[in-house]
Formats: sequence, structure tokens, C-alpha cells
Amino acid sequence: MTEQTKNTLLFAGVGVGAFLAARALWRSRRAYSFRDKTVLITGGSRGLGLVLAREFAQEGAYLALCARDEDELHRAADDLITRGGASCQ
Repeated sequence: MTEQTKNTLLFAGVGVGAFLAARALWRSRRAYSFRDKTVLITGGSRGLGLVLAREFAQEGAYLALCARDEDELHRAADDLITRGGASCQ
């Protein structure tokens, strides 16, 4: 094995190690718990708002949903209770 090949492999290994360390650091900084936090979601009765509400409910957040249609809001609340594990007050 030539000296140039050894150096290339060394630099590649250092680069991969640095990348993995940076990724682990980035992931640990982004970790945030929504447990017992209140999350306001406008348009939370359907579509992306409802999907986000389900995710936040699974993480233990308190939800405050806004919607244009009261019936859709009640359907979303029922959906969150049955599928998302949320409770309504």
C-alpha cells in the first residue's frame, strides 16, 4: 500500500468520524420535549394541522386547536381521542 493511499484512507476515516460526531451533536441539540407544553394549532381540524395535532398528542402535549367549522373541530377532537391518545376538556 502506498503512502498516498494510506493518507487518503486516514483522511476519509477522520472525515467520516467528524461527520458522525457532528450529526450526533446536532441531533442532541434538536431534542425538545413537548410533554406538558401547550401547542396552538390553527387549522387543526384536518390535513396537516390534524397530523401535527396527532404527533403532539402522542408526545404528551396539551393541544389548543382552531378551525373555521365547529363540526370539523369536534370530529378532529374525537379522532385525537380515539387515535392519538389525547383527552379533551
